[in-house]
Amino acid sequence: MTGTNPEADMPHIEPVIEIANLSIATGHTGTPLVDDVSLRVDPGECLGIVGESGSGKSLTLRSVLGLLPPALDQTQGTVRFRRDKEEGLRPVAPRDLRGHGVSMIFQEPMSSLNPTMRIGDLVAAGPRARGMSRRDAAERALRLLAEVGVPHPEQRARAWPHQLSGGLRQRVMIAMALSVEPTLLLCDEPTTALDTTVQDQILTLVENLRAERGLALIFVSHDLSVISRIADRTAVMYAGRIVEQGPTHDLVDDPRHPYTRALIESMPQLQGPPVRLKTISGSPPTAGLLPPGCRFAPRCPLVVDACRQADPPLLDIGPHRASACLRQAEMKVGEPV
Repeated sequence: MTGTNPEADMPHIEPVIEIANLSIATGHTGTPLVDDVSLRVDPGECLGIVGESGSGKSLTLRSVLGLLPPALDQTQGTVRFRRDKEEGLRPVAPRDLRGHGVSMIFQEPMSSLNPTMRIGDLVAAGPRARGMSRRDAAERALRLLAEVGVPHPEQRARAWPHQLSGGLRQRVMIAMALSVEPTLLLCDEPTTALDTTVQDQILTLVENLRAERGLALIFVSHDLSVISRIADRTAVMYAGRIVEQGPTHDLVDDPRHPYTRALIESMPQLQGPPVRLKTISGSPPTAGLLPPGCRFAPRCPLVVDACRQADPPLLDIGPHRASACLRQAEMKVGEPV
């Protein structure tokens, strides 16, 4: 189903990237995994994408750089990218974005870092591929390792990936991403495998780098508390579709889709007396076995017969807000679902 673009009426700001009508399916059976996703990111903005495992958020991110697994195909969708202020949005092939305006930070650096290369060589590889001399690339690598908070960068540059902690490996991944001077940084759950203290350090680092370098970000996470901290706008994904999006603070304070409300209610509360966390009943649908009508209907406390008849499109519901729920207008701030 192709819905309207909920951001079409936003004040005109030339975005850094615009993804239109992206769909991804399995190559053998054609089972849809991502369905008609449209997104844009403005200069210096952080767009968050949040949802449970299997919602399609990481596939959406990886498709930008053409990094989908071999068994999956992008069945439709276009990407337009703006490399600099003088150049407008232009259609671009994913492979042409890698290291040329767009970089990516992956979820698990140990499986992403080449174990046969030393840390300094890993960070220097991007500049070397772009024609920088070995000496200049090595010097840049040391500066970047220091910038991302790796202690004793000269010593760490000679280390192998397995000799570093998870937090340091993630800092190395960030240094690698910055080494090619990107305009847009893609972050695929970069804090998931880290403990709480290191997670906070990495988020602070990303926030500071974004401010200092004017980076645009797309930040993917299953943790809404992380997204609410770092993202200006948020897209909520469920079963391959965007079901709600809007400014993050508005979305958290006044959710307009029952799935968004359920994610919020499952977040730990840092203030007030201890309360038992709520869980979302049921499980996300299996790819290829989607329920009739709204994909969230089997788990939704607001479901009515009309919800099971047709999958509602993502429609504008207010300034910069969109929801794919037939009953969004009945959801009131502060009232439990």
